[in-house]
Amino acid sequence: MKMRILNVLLFSLAGVSGVQAEPFDLPEVVINAPLMRELPPATLSATVAELDPGVPADGGILLRSIPGADGSRMGGLGIDPIIRGQSQNQLNVLVDGAYAFGGCPNRMDPPTVYADLDGTDEVTVIKGSQTLIYGGGGSGGTILFERNTPRFADGERPRVVLKGGVTGNSNTVDGSIDMAAGNATGFGRANLHKRTAENYKDGNGDEVRSAYNTEGVGATLGYTPSDDTRMELSFNRTHDYDVLFAGAGMDSPYSDSDQWRLRLHHDTAIGPFSALNAEVYRVEVDHLMDNYSLRTQTAPRKMRVPSSSDTSGGRVVADLDAGAMDWNMGVDYIQVDRDATRFWDLKSDAVDVPNSYMWPDVSRSSLGLFAEMQYPVSERGQITAGLRYDRVQATISESRANTRPVGPAWVMSPNQLYTTYYGQQGEDRDENNIGGLLRYAHELGDGLVATGGISRSVRTADATERYLSSNNMVGAMRWIGNPGLDPEKHHQIDITLGKESARWNASLDLFYDHVTDYILRDRAHGQAGILKDDGATIYRNVDATLYGGELYGAYRITERLRAGASIAYVYAQNRTDDRAIAQIPPLNGTVNLDYAEDRWSVGGRVKWSDTQTRVDDDLTTGSGQDVGETAGWWVLDLYGKIKVGQHGDVLLGVDNVFDRAYAYHVNRANVDPFNPQAIQVNEPGRTFWARAALTF
Repeated sequence: MKMRILNVLLFSLAGVSGVQAEPFDLPEVVINAPLMRELPPATLSATVAELDPGVPADGGILLRSIPGADGSRMGGLGIDPIIRGQSQNQLNVLVDGAYAFGGCPNRMDPPTVYADLDGTDEVTVIKGSQTLIYGGGGSGGTILFERNTPRFADGERPRVVLKGGVTGNSNTVDGSIDMAAGNATGFGRANLHKRTAENYKDGNGDEVRSAYNTEGVGATLGYTPSDDTRMELSFNRTHDYDVLFAGAGMDSPYSDSDQWRLRLHHDTAIGPFSALNAEVYRVEVDHLMDNYSLRTQTAPRKMRVPSSSDTSGGRVVADLDAGAMDWNMGVDYIQVDRDATRFWDLKSDAVDVPNSYMWPDVSRSSLGLFAEMQYPVSERGQITAGLRYDRVQATISESRANTRPVGPAWVMSPNQLYTTYYGQQGEDRDENNIGGLLRYAHELGDGLVATGGISRSVRTADATERYLSSNNMVGAMRWIGNPGLDPEKHHQIDITLGKESARWNASLDLFYDHVTDYILRDRAHGQAGILKDDGATIYRNVDATLYGGELYGAYRITERLRAGASIAYVYAQNRTDDRAIAQIPPLNGTVNLDYAEDRWSVGGRVKWSDTQTRVDDDLTTGSGQDVGETAGWWVLDLYGKIKVGQHGDVLLGVDNVFDRAYAYHVNRANVDPFNPQAIQVNEPGRTFWARAALTF
């Protein structure tokens, strides 16, 4: 098993769309144990099995296996990833090259939920701002879920992978099939997956609302006339239904996604360019949440929110060799159209009377131009420099923004809400955002590598931050976007040291992020620019500082026995108000021990988290997004793998061996208009699982 350690040990993003291979060679880490987690805290690429041998429900849970990454839970599905204390649109998430944006205003369906993990061949995580080719923003990092179908040879048999598993506690049953056939000229690939899960119990034996059902189908047609040329047309559809959430006042009867992609990779000279990569995509998401169809109604009124999020975009990246310099340059475009209306049962049993135009038919488009250059200044050193410009436009439907929903006097139109809290109406906005980076990497010898960089990245406000409008009679239960938000501007410094030897390897990654105009989700307390003091959820710009790092080490005790450990920490401060920023993970880490023979392997991992005392949990003076201080915890997971015959693998494990009751500090704010309190959801208690795979 091989895993590319990117930027720390290889200084490149080899194999990722549009990025030039490294101009000089550095060592590659080879991992023989199938269940080893030798994952450094820097940028990495790995398979799903390398990240987690178990049965992760979605991409958010999978990413929790990486040092410096975390995720907030509302239920059994839809873990929202956090990297270095940054989340949501501070992370760029691409599934097979396409941006994915969920359809729920409260992120019941973060984009990582739409990645089919059984059909994903490689996951790449780029922490911080280390490349400009995946769009503007991405100050916290970039996450890529990729399918990479190897080219067929003439006469090669079809490839088939069958997977299935069961998980105790939640009585989860899942299965998938991934089939591909072709020849040297082209191929076809199809995949199916389905999973059903009931509510799980936490370590206290209490049932947690977490049941879900998910299924999907995908197909890819590929044209491969040579090793250097590939064209792919793919379609994927996912259907999540009857998804329950303990951390919200609503559940999701369905969340559907249709994803179309056309991709071209040409690694042969075209005029002055040595390679060309291009892709276009369309992603359509339809989502529904309500507070009555999947639970006993406890709220005063029935409410439902159908919503949609449609994304169209494309990217062209060309590689140019100019003497000793290698250039990646290109253009990308993305447009996201979102609409959501909350209906209630005011004088209607059908729950069809508009209460709030939560996303009043809003759109955001961005046209980006970028160029990156890699220049080896010596046999051991390399400079990377890049510049990016994004022309961003945010628009709102004037008619929808001025339409007052049916109801009592406190029910207001979006523009009335914006004016009440910010003194301005929902207007179209244009932005000219400029980002860039400068990095230097140096091989110091004896397997020691040092990397340092500075960067500027700019993130525009998303649809929720800028245009959300949620009515309620009580001010503290309202939720209003701010049309006047300025874009976030991140100025980061990062330093990495990596050491690799025959018996051990280690890496230390440190970062400092000075943010101007940080977009803070807060409460209305009459701050500068906020006209009300009624505790409504609002957004405003503040200045902020984030810093921290990750430390990782692995040691080969014997040829068969290996140990590893990691530790990560983030400090985040709202400098404008001199208080902690909410939803920041505390000091946390892992310790693992793995033993591998030729046909079997076993391992164990301890996950731990320190107490978190830096919180913003007071609704009367702060944002109240944190539930409160969180106690520290640790849990033990055990796992094993057996090779069965030539084609089969059986994986067995037990998570949370000692059945501990615990919760990650990060949580999700409630979308229930009748209960604005943040809710923290406990993780599953002791869970046995088994999984089998057949590969032909």
